[in-house]
Amino acid sequence: MAKFSNASIRRGQPSVQALLRGLEILRLLNVEPGLTVTSIAEKVRLARITTYRLLETLERHGYVARDDDKRYRLGPGVLELSSLYSKQNWVLEVAAPFMQELCRELGWPLVLSANNGPRMTILHTTRDETGFWLKLKGPGSQLPILKSAMGLVWLAHASGRLRRALIRAALAQDGNLTPEFEQRPYELDRLLDKIRQEGIASLRNSWYSDDVPLSAIAVPIFRKRAPFAALGLTYYQASMSGADAIRAYGDALKRAAERIQAEL
Repeated sequence: MAKFSNASIRRGQPSVQALLRGLEILRLLNVEPGLTVTSIAEKVRLARITTYRLLETLERHGYVARDDDKRYRLGPGVLELSSLYSKQNWVLEVAAPFMQELCRELGWPLVLSANNGPRMTILHTTRDETGFWLKLKGPGSQLPILKSAMGLVWLAHASGRLRRALIRAALAQDGNLTPEFEQRPYELDRLLDKIRQEGIASLRNSWYSDDVPLSAIAVPIFRKRAPFAALGLTYYQASMSGADAIRAYGDALKRAAERIQAEL
């Protein structure tokens, strides 16, 4: 395998070579997660500084994540590069049946999402399987991570370094949506600590359907002890409080998440 110097990444065909090397790093981490910069550089035969710069770019866009011990793994942004909605995908093979079963039991629509940097990407929803006409966003839609129950519960369980980076990115993009967090970040820290302890998030005014305010609760789905996705339940805000929703549906939502993650 040819070795590319720092200069070759910056001149000639830099974008093509950098893209290929970035993809090579993603393929490596798919097989060997939890590698340091030095290990990655050795395995892809690149200079350490070049590898670090590529990893910085991939991390900034959510394709890799760095643990607190400075080891790299694939990030949730990689989900967007796969066939998320094909019949072979885990979303339809694993999650959808459990979501349909729970939706019929509880009566409210469920939403499955994965992290994509300062956004949560909706992967699947049971919005069309309830008796309620809720114009909820569908697969592929993006939700602000700090303005959705699924985003908050995913963020609460992310590693410290990744969580801090995502909060900075979210506030930079969506500060106008979350002025309370931008002006008083300690309130966000307190909220995330509470969510992490309880294992469930609740958010009023999560979105609107025909000008009707909706609320949501959400739980994390783990894979290899790291947050992999989030499962949420949406309901009419006027129908109950967040505390009532957690009491009524929280345990069932957690059980469904556990069943999904057991199959991953």
